Amino acid sequence: MANTSGQAFALMTASPVLGGRAPTLRTYLRRLPTGEKSPLARLGTTHFARWLVIDDLVYQGPPQVREHLKSSYLIFVSNFDGPLGSYIDAIARLMPVEADAIWGHCVGYPGAADPTAFAGFVQRNQIDTTFFVSAYPDASVAQVRESLRARERFTNFAVSVQGTDPAALRRAFTARFPVPA
Repeated sequence: MANTSGQAFALMTASPVLGGRAPTLRTYLRRLPTGEKSPLARLGTTHFARWLVIDDLVYQGPPQVREHLKSSYLIFVSNFDGPLGSYIDAIARLMPVEADAIWGHCVGYPGAADPTAFAGFVQRNQIDTTFFVSAYPDASVAQVRESLRARERFTNFAVSVQGTDPAALRRAFTARFPVPA
């Protein structure tokens, strides 16, 4: 399936922005926190996501035909632990204020208070991903985070034991990283 890679799902939507609202939407998007403070981080399943507003198509010269958009579009792309329905539901439940503040600038947005209508809106604006590669197709966000924590613990250990003789290094290693029973 084009939108999946292992257990990961790719979502892309293109939603027409109501006339004159693109500058306000851009300002709101610029002010959103990023990283662990991002509203999408609350979902716990987002690997990567981005919103952007495009005003028109880029003309790259012949043989391309000049085309123009009739409105600005809000583009949303996200890679997350699937399935799609659960992710859309989580957006409506866990970040309704932000969802309304973002998609509320778009044509036909019903609001996050009605999860069924919200899901229909997202699916109507969805564009199938024709090529999707996930960095960790078989690892969930939780598994990736745990691996990063393990790497950090091991790196900190390696730095702390620089110059330690082999016997002491072995004792320190088995004390810090005991073998599970």
